[in-house]
Amino acid sequence: MKRYNYIRRIVDKLTSSGSNNEEFTLYNHLVEMQSGTDGFFAVTIYSNSDRYSGEVAVFSFDYLTRSLYIEAAESRKMADAIISAFKTFYPDYLKILDDTLKTEEI
Repeated sequence: MKRYNYIRRIVDKLTSSGSNNEEFTLYNHLVEMQSGTDGFFAVTIYSNSDRYSGEVAVFSFDYLTRSLYIEAAESRKMADAIISAFKTFYPDYLKILDDTLKTEEI
């Protein structure tokens, strides 16, 4: 069973970063943060330190509205780990939009 203990540390680094655009490796996962403004960032976490290894999660956060938008996650457990990490830093109010809960019918 895969564990996502590193997500809290990644979220901590993202929310305390002074940079709008940053790329770093943590726990052998490449993390790419992009933003055009100070109050918002979008993140892609890759399977390992190689950008072409596949994505583990894609999400964004808006500081002004405290909105977390999870666009994609490799599993429900990963999405829950991201939500839990943000709730640690924003326990009072956090709006969550989670596209991983939607299921498509073919």
